[in-house]
Amino acid sequence: MEFTLRALGNSLLLSLSIVENDQPNEKNTIVFKLHVQCKRGSPRITVKSDALKWLPNGSELVKETRNAASDSSSKPETYTYFGCSQETIPEFVKNPIIPKYPDIIIAKLGPGQEFELEAHAAKGIGKTHAKWSPVATAWYRMLPEVVLLEDIEDDLAEELKSKCPVNVFDIEDLGKGRRRATVARPRACTLCRECIRGDDWEKRVALRRVKDQFIFTIESTGALPSEVLFTEAVKILEDECERVIMELS
Repeated sequence: MEFTLRALGNSLLLSLSIVENDQPNEKNTIVFKLHVQCKRGSPRITVKSDALKWLPNGSELVKETRNAASDSSSKPETYTYFGCSQETIPEFVKNPIIPKYPDIIIAKLGPGQEFELEAHAAKGIGKTHAKWSPVATAWYRMLPEVVLLEDIEDDLAEELKSKCPVNVFDIEDLGKGRRRATVARPRACTLCRECIRGDDWEKRVALRRVKDQFIFTIESTGALPSEVLFTEAVKILEDECERVIMELS
């Protein structure tokens, strides 16, 4: 079940601009239905995210009520109340809502097994709960700087190029059979120090970090592009800094 829920969460990656509200409605909640059955005597089947069906009118599951004497003629209460069908919302008239990735495996069913559920995709923010965070993995490192302290030529240049596991160095042809090492891809350097191991290599190559330049790597869950995540995070940081300055002044 844990695997199934994670697969459903990955399937319902949405990029929508909708109004936040505490109560589920047509503007902040999207409902999908999944009902798959593997009949007895049939081979095992794989249920993928393309089996999720959009319910533009909201939930079809009726809430259980403890009041047995309730009016049977009244409309059954479901888990969401939509004031109108989402099919009438301009953004979705020509673009019906579907899972972003149709081939995510949700479950595998054997003969005689059946799967029925409703999946409610609700809008939220990561500050409330990590499940709403649009960021998958993020990290940063200082910009590496690789400096050749002297001209490294011919056999030493070939040796330096072969020492680096990420191919930071290249060979420049100087003509007349002369070759010289150059720093071709400094950003690729991981500061593993392989290039300065051995006799006198620390006197030929210097590895440094540029302390005021950072390389950010941001992986998105798919809800927002990585470049948008970074700029929005910077805006939040600016607001927090301004608030601290105002409180201190």
